[in-house]
Amino acid sequence: AVVSTQSTGGWYSSGIQINDYSSLIHSFYKVQFPSPVHLTLDTALKEQKMKINTHITLPIGVKNGTEGCIFTPVPHEIKGSEADQVCLKFFQGLKGTRKTPNFNDPEQIVHSCDDMMAQINVILGYVKQVSAGEIPMDKEVGRQLMEVVQSIPNLESDTITNMLNSHMQDLLAVEYLTYLTRQQLAIGARINQIL
Repeated sequence: AVVSTQSTGGWYSSGIQINDYSSLIHSFYKVQFPSPVHLTLDTALKEQKMKINTHITLPIGVKNGTEGCIFTPVPHEIKGSEADQVCLKFFQGLKGTRKTPNFNDPEQIVHSCDDMMAQINVILGYVKQVSAGEIPMDKEVGRQLMEVVQSIPNLESDTITNMLNSHMQDLLAVEYLTYLTRQQLAIGARINQIL
């Protein structure tokens, strides 16, 4: 588990097929917790998309005899944070093109800001309705809103401006070094042709 509040729920393998090794690995995880989930990912993109399947094992065999297990598919749902969803939508927009992602594209930034503003308006509408007594408050929603508010860094605008400027200077330095490296390689290639 990466976060202390989370625990391991299973394991994954790249490839859509379950083989003999899958049973061995699954047995290891079954010792750790009772019902691990085996997630398979089709990284070869055989169906032009990354197929995802989830399985659990059910025991099979004869009582007091040979025992085994069979992998049984179980339904799954893919969830992600808003930041993950924004990135996935961005990359889906590049599907079928050879366009290199441009994270400095003002149109993409405006679209992401519009999405964020729409979500803020939904939240603001909810808070106004709860404050006016039109709908009952939900403690879980309140806790989640408090976590979001507390996660926002409390920075002065000058600090943010300095951070952006230093990032821009770093980016320009990397671009300049990349240009110098290309020039050095081109000069080296010309010298090798001459020699």
